[in-house]
Formats: sequence, C-alpha cells, structure tokens
Amino acid sequence: MIARQRPIVLALIGLVGLAAGCRRETEPIALNRGPSPLAIRLEHLRHLGMGVVVNGKPVRVVSLYAEAPDYRLVGSPARDGFEGIASVDDAARAAVVYLRDYEVSGDVRSHDEALGLLAFITAMEQGDGEFVNFIDSAGRLNRNAPSSRKSMSYWAARSIWALGEAVRVLGPKDSAQLKSMRPVLDRAIARMAREIDAGRLIGESTTATAEALLGLRALERSEQTLDRAQRSRDLVSLAKRTGDLIAARSAGTMSTAPWGAHVDGPGASWHAWGARSVEALAKPENSLGGLEHSASARQEAHGLWGRFMLAGRIPATVAPDGTASWYPQIAYGIGSIVDGYLALADVSNDPRYAVFAGLIAGWFLGANPERLSMYDEKTGLTFDGIDGPTPLRVNRNSGAESTIEALLALQRVTINPTAAEYVNYRPVGELSTSLANVPNQREYVGPAGERLFLRRGGSGLEIARGDQVAGDPDSGTSGPATPTPIVSARAAKVSAPITLTYWPAANPAETRLAMRLTAEWNLVNPDVQVRAQPLPAGRSSEEVLLAAIVAKATPDVSSNVSSALLARLVRAGGVVRLDNRVATSARLKERTNSAMLASLRLPDGGIYAFPWKTNPEMLMYNVDMFKAAGIDPPRTHKELLDAWHKFARDTDGDGRLDRWAMWATLKTTWYERFYDFYPLYLASSGGKTLVNNGKIVFENAAAASALDLLRRGFAEGVLPSSNFALGRDPFMDGTVAMKIIGPWFVKELDELKVRGLHFDVTPVPGANGTDPDSSFAFADLRSIAIFSTTRHPDAAARFVAYLTSPAADRLLIEEASQLPYRRDLASDPRFTVSLARWPTLSTYATYVERSRDVDIDPDVVEIFDILSEAYEESAIYRTTSVSDALKKAASEARNVVNAR
Repeated sequence: MIARQRPIVLALIGLVGLAAGCRRETEPIALNRGPSPLAIRLEHLRHLGMGVVVNGKPVRVVSLYAEAPDYRLVGSPARDGFEGIASVDDAARAAVVYLRDYEVSGDVRSHDEALGLLAFITAMEQGDGEFVNFIDSAGRLNRNAPSSRKSMSYWAARSIWALGEAVRVLGPKDSAQLKSMRPVLDRAIARMAREIDAGRLIGESTTATAEALLGLRALERSEQTLDRAQRSRDLVSLAKRTGDLIAARSAGTMSTAPWGAHVDGPGASWHAWGARSVEALAKPENSLGGLEHSASARQEAHGLWGRFMLAGRIPATVAPDGTASWYPQIAYGIGSIVDGYLALADVSNDPRYAVFAGLIAGWFLGANPERLSMYDEKTGLTFDGIDGPTPLRVNRNSGAESTIEALLALQRVTINPTAAEYVNYRPVGELSTSLANVPNQREYVGPAGERLFLRRGGSGLEIARGDQVAGDPDSGTSGPATPTPIVSARAAKVSAPITLTYWPAANPAETRLAMRLTAEWNLVNPDVQVRAQPLPAGRSSEEVLLAAIVAKATPDVSSNVSSALLARLVRAGGVVRLDNRVATSARLKERTNSAMLASLRLPDGGIYAFPWKTNPEMLMYNVDMFKAAGIDPPRTHKELLDAWHKFARDTDGDGRLDRWAMWATLKTTWYERFYDFYPLYLASSGGKTLVNNGKIVFENAAAASALDLLRRGFAEGVLPSSNFALGRDPFMDGTVAMKIIGPWFVKELDELKVRGLHFDVTPVPGANGTDPDSSFAFADLRSIAIFSTTRHPDAAARFVAYLTSPAADRLLIEEASQLPYRRDLASDPRFTVSLARWPTLSTYATYVERSRDVDIDPDVVEIFDILSEAYEESAIYRTTSVSDALKKAASEARNVVNAR
C-alpha cells in the first residue's frame, strides 16, 4: 500500500503561516484605496411599493409620488387631472430594476417584487395587446384620461420592455409564472408590429418605440437560447424594422443642429426625458441592421451628446435650430443618456463611451449646478429634480419615476469598471449656455485631483490625460496634439508611470494571451505600465506562489491562483480584498451573480481573488466507439458501470484486458481526485462540497456512491489496475473510450490532430436516482489575485478588471479553449462565435454556473489528501469498506479543522 503523500506544498503552507506575522507592515499600503464602490439601494423603491387588487387579482404597484420631508405616498395631483395612484408606466420600469437586481444579487425580495409588478402589467392588458395605464386606490382602471386610456402607447411599450426582460432573466427558472404572462407579451408584440408595419412610432414617440425595442432585444436573446428558431427570426425581423423606423427620425448632422438627435417627427424638439433611441439602436455591427442602426446611434452620441459633454451639462430640450432649454433637470433626462453611452460601450469595445457614461452619471452624485447629491446611497431615494436656475430650486420630493430612472442608470454604471471609476468626476469652469457655442475642450476633475480633458476630434470626443494638457482647458485653443485613449478608469495625476508586475501561468497558450493583453494595456495606459513574466518554473503554481510569499517576492498580480491556495493566502495577509474596490466590484457584478460567488466568499463575506476562468469537467467520450458498441453515453452510475463492462476486452488474445471504457489513476496525490472521485461526487451531491463553514460534510450518500462505483470498477476488473506510461494519453489512442476532463483538453486534441478521433461530451454521471438538474460539475477554477505587497492596489484592480473584460474573455476562449467564469456564457451572443471556435465548448459553457470548486478552506489540501487515502484503501486495494473508509476520513478531517 502506498503511504499517504505529504507534498511540499504543505510544508510551504506552514512557512506561510509563520511568515504572516512578518508581513503586516505591507497591509496598510493595500488598504489605502480610493472611493468605495457606489451602493445600489432599493429601500426607497420598496417604500413606494403597494399591494392592490386589480380585476380580482392581488398585484404590486409603485406609488406615483412621495412628498418630502416624510415621503408619504400620494397619488396624482390636480394639475395632472387626478390620474390615479399608480401606473403601468412606472410598474414596468420598476420591474426592470428588480429583475436586474435579482439577476446579480439573487435577492428573493427583488424576484417577488418583479413578479408582483408583472402581474399588475398583465392585468392591465385588455386582451388585444393594448394597455390601460392608471388605477385608483380601489384598483379601478382609469379608462378616460388621455395619459391612461386603452392604447398602444408609452405604457404598452414599457410593458413589452419589462416582459421581455422577465423572459430573459427568469427564463426556465420561472416557467410556471411566465407561462400565464407570455400570451400577454405575444399579443402586445403583435399589436406593436401593426404600428411598425404601418410606419408609425408607438405613441408617436421615439422614446416609447425605443423602449419597446429594448424588450424585443431582451426577448430575442432568450428565444435564441431556447432554440425557438422561427419565433427568433420573427423577432429579429421586427426589431430590424423598428430600428429602421427610429433611425429614420435622426435630424441634423454632426455639424448642423440638432446634431443627429432622434426626434418624434419633422420640426419636433429633442427632449432628454427617456431619450433611449441610442440605447435601443446600439447593437453589434455584424447583426441584422447593426451597421445602419449603430451608425445612427453614434451620430447622436457624438454629435448632440458630445456637445453636452463640452457644455458640462444636459439640457431638458433641444429645438430644431439647436436652442437649448436647460431646466428642469430630472433623473428621467439623465439616466437614458447614461444607458445610451453604456450600450455603445458594450457593442463597440470603445472605452470612451463608458467614460462619458460615468461623467454624465455624476449628476446623481453632485455633478450638477446645485452640487447636491440627488441620489441617497443609504436608501436609493432620488430627488425629483432641479426645477430652475435663479435661484436653483431643488424638488426634494422622491416619486416613482425619479427613483426608478436613477436606479436603472446606476445599476448599469456599477457593473462597468470604467464608468464606475468616473462617476465621482465633476466639470470644471463655467458651464455653457448655448450648444451652438461650446468650447473645444472641457476639463473634469476627480475626487483626488485627477484631471481629465475632453476635446473635439476626428472621431467625436477624444480623451486626454491631465499631464498631457497645456494651457487654459476652457479656451478651446490648446491641448494635446494626440489625446491618449484610455481603457482603465483613471486619468493620470502625475507624469511618472506606475509599474505593476504580473505573473500569468507558464503554459504557452496563457502566456501568449497574457503578453498580448499586457501589450494592449500598456499601449493605451501610459500611466500604469505592466511588466508580465510567466510564473517561475516550479512543481506547481501553488508552490511557486507560496514560496514567493515566504521570500516576500510576490508580484502585484497573478492569474493562476487556485481555490486550494486562496484561504492560506488570506490567512497570511497575502492578498487584497477585491469586492470593495470600484473596478473589481463592478466587474464582479457584470460577470457573475450571487450564487456564483457564494462559495467563493471568505468568512468575512469578502472576495479575495477574482474568479477568472473555469474548466468544468465533463465526461468526454469517443463517438465512434460508442456507436460501434451500440450504447448511449451513460447518465447514471449504473449505466457507467455497465459501459465499463461493455468496453473492457482483450483484443490481442493474450488473456489480459487491453481496452477499457475509462481509467482511474492509482496515484494518491491530492489533486488526482479531481479526475475521478470528486467529479463523480459532485454529480450526485446537489452542489454540496467537502467543507461548509468549518464543518466536514462529505460523509454522505453521494460520496459513498462515488467510492463504491470506483471500488466495483477495480474489483470487477473493468478499470485498469496499473497506471499508463507517462506522457501517453490512452483516450487519444483509443485504449479507453471515455475520460473526465475539462475544456482545456479540446485545444490539446486540436493541436495533436489525432486522426479519426471523433469526440463529444456529456455530464458526468450521477448516482442512480439523482435528479439531473441537481448535478454539478467540478469547476477547476483559477482566479486572479492582487498581492498585499503591491503599492498600487487600485491600479492593480483596474488591470484585473481589464483582464476579465468581455473582450479579454473572448480571447481566452479563442486562444486557450478555456471558459471565463461568467454568467449566461452559453447564451450570451457576445461569445457565440468564440465558443464555436472549438468543438464541444458550447456544451461545456452550459455548466459554468452549475459547477463547484474545491472549498476555500485553509486545510482543503490536507482534506483531499485524507480522501485519497480513503480512495486507496476502499477502492483500489479494498482493505476496508466504503462506509468505514468514509467514516475514518471524516473523523480525521474533523480533527484537522478542529485543531486550527
């Protein structure tokens, strides 16, 4: 019997613990950081919520108004004709807020509020795709007011938006609730199509039409996911026709008023309120209508909105001749511009748009004439606006529309690292009074004195850093000859650049990717230069990084940190917390959700390494061998054992088996269990891992089933009883028909070009009777860490956010056949082409969110070492029963965790 191995990594772990006390002097450096991430709070929106009964159904609505100072709820005032107490207009947009919050946070309260509001929306539909808008306190519909009567208008358009978002976010998870709502959505879309095909804007408004188009876009994405081909094609066609109609309402040019504004008709003024044409038209240029629609969106953003940026403020309306009316300033007139810029940032990969979005969003936090924060981070309350200039009159009421529009904009800002970094900047100098005569250049200043300059350029506004600009920033005559574009969310405050050291993994594909990304970063970030060098040679990444900590020679950033190592690094004070820094907090929200992060949080709730890439393990099988054997890929442990018997045979007649279904290694090194016991266990455990809050939890039926399966395989002679020669892969040469492996192996197969090998993947089989929907894959997660020795943690956080951007993630897929740890990866259209680059990668991608890694526990290596001994004793040599081996392993593991 092989004695339990004590790898060198355990010895180094001990040294790290001893070194921890010697490193405390580095921690204050890492804790000195800039502003905290902006908090999105829904408390005031919940305060505005009410339960009512409409058409005999209990639903949720949002109060129209809340009056200062106590913010009691009130209905429509006399000036508006006593329309009612709540509207579909507000409920639909509030539903979008709650759905987006649920998508990121997983907060069940947001889920339930969204469903309650959607129930109200569907109750207000009149059976033909048209909606009534207002109700009174008794739940009676207001069918008479012009702003409420049954029609295909603003409130119908926003209903399409909300219901489309509901299908996208909730999807199959809430199929029962959505089933009753889907006919309403289908009727509304059919009614919308009649307006569009007649050449009419919904409600005679580009705003309303754009908001309906947002619903179509959300629905289009979900329909593609559900493989409803014809319905998807119909949606794409209607979205194209709708976008054409909006784009045709573009007025003026880049140089003539109203500078590309999308208006409701000839001679109409542009208004800021709900100006979502840019957001709705922004789409990838390689999609149907994308080139024309995106060009129209960019023209308004560069032409009209560019003048806003140079003016230093947003007008309420712009007349056809360019005359601006500057008041009132309300959230409804700011948020849609923020969202439009962010939509362009998403589809173009041009970071300027995110910078502009952050600067505009500053209005909510004090970048307004009153220098008053309109948004309260403690509650989410947002003032109703600034009514006039002389004297400045702030409306401190906080009703539904202001609160909702602020939240819609700020939700998106806080998931974009660049926009989030600029939200605290302010315009400098006298604000313009005319859009026709704005300066050529405008300075903005950050909270620590960082200077940023926007100036007119050949491709719209260009960005220059403060240390590159000479002369009077408001003169319109001076500035840098070639402003430097930026990727990271920072304008340089000093001329001397920061230098960061970055250690990527040493394997060739990741090294090439790291060098490429670093070179691109350095090109556009002269203020933060990164020196990349692969991890120094060593037995493993863990050993190299632990040794570096002991020697106080860690880099600023490393991108190959395993979960097995992380808890020890945290205990040693070796890494920086990332969820409380602006750039990495935003990227975590953009990329993941609460469920994906739950198992990665340390006891203090923090995220100390950025979950970068995952290799969810699946069962890869030889298609031709399975076809010849006449069997389907196994789904249960019983079917897997049957397949082992089916494939085990002697092909050369020497009396010994030389072909098998698969193999399980005889090695007992702790990480070898990643390819046999642990994935088989996770496939049956419902997501339960080995340790939970310091408690050992693996003494269960899932672990027993996995060990028993392996025991029977060895006992019945259908698993090889010896290891294969080093360097030989028996799957590639047809010796075995299956192996448990992650997507990284797909690239290896492609490079070796094994002739005649046709393969596919299927989920790792679970124990007999396991619900397939509760099956999880082993994640084999690798994270990016910022080490506490860094003197520039915020700059390092911006670099990490860049390494995990959508553009970088596409390269990770395309160049390394590895998957970013990203929600909705399999259905996100931004990654469809990249995933198609490699066979089976789209299937692997479906398991990104249904995966579990090793526990972030300081003793997890020791625990796996103990389980390897249980595997050796009960499965390979069968000197003890499975139940006794598990009982002994659990007892030893408890002793380990209880001793710390």
